[in-house]
Amino acid sequence: MRAALSRMIASGAALAFLGALAGGGAAVAADGPSSDDTNLTVQVGAGTGAATTAPPAAGSATTTKTTTTTSINGDVVVTGPVSTPPVGDDEQSLGGILYISGLGTGYSPSIDPLSGDLHVHFTVRNVSSAAVDSSARFWVSNAFGGEIGSGETVDVAGLKPDESRVVDATISGVGQWTFATAHMTLTPPETVDGVALTPLTRDVFVVLPPWFLLALGALGGLAYAVVRLVRSGSAARETVPAEALSGSTA
Repeated sequence: MRAALSRMIASGAALAFLGALAGGGAAVAADGPSSDDTNLTVQVGAGTGAATTAPPAAGSATTTKTTTTTSINGDVVVTGPVSTPPVGDDEQSLGGILYISGLGTGYSPSIDPLSGDLHVHFTVRNVSSAAVDSSARFWVSNAFGGEIGSGETVDVAGLKPDESRVVDATISGVGQWTFATAHMTLTPPETVDGVALTPLTRDVFVVLPPWFLLALGALGGLAYAVVRLVRSGSAARETVPAEALSGSTA
């Protein structure tokens, strides 16, 4: 009887101990992993907020486009992005409407010292949104400022937007002044695209070689050399008889 009672007490104690262990394990499972767990993985889904663009880095290049708007009868007309064309090394801007290059020249001399032709040309380009009519006058002045040749006035009619055109003229009778200056004045319309314009003059230094004077100088030098040669020969012929005569007398 005592033995049976002892076995029952021992079995109850064992069951109580096992129940305590089971309860402790459930508590640990409910608490989840400890803060020392390094295998924790967190996944974040795609957000729904608007994307933002980082500001450009300092010193980075930026492009700015300008839009021109014009009101016509109460309606706003957008003419689109405006870009400023590059300016060449020898170009000059006329109100941002026309770009005029420097003058180019070509000289054709003549036997007549008062004649000779000078060919003058330049390039004009239109960067406006309308066709432009203009005119160009050419002339040449000497080193003292006096006009020595004038060309006809050339009409530059119907220069279309984004068109470049070569304008040239031949000025006759420029002579052989050695140094001179060629001129051109472009006269545009008073206004284009609402921009007031004024005439623009461009100049270039030219050399008109004095071939006539150079030729006279060369002929003069040649004549001087011939005269010296003839005189030296005559002097030699006059000296020989005199020496022969003195020898025969002795």
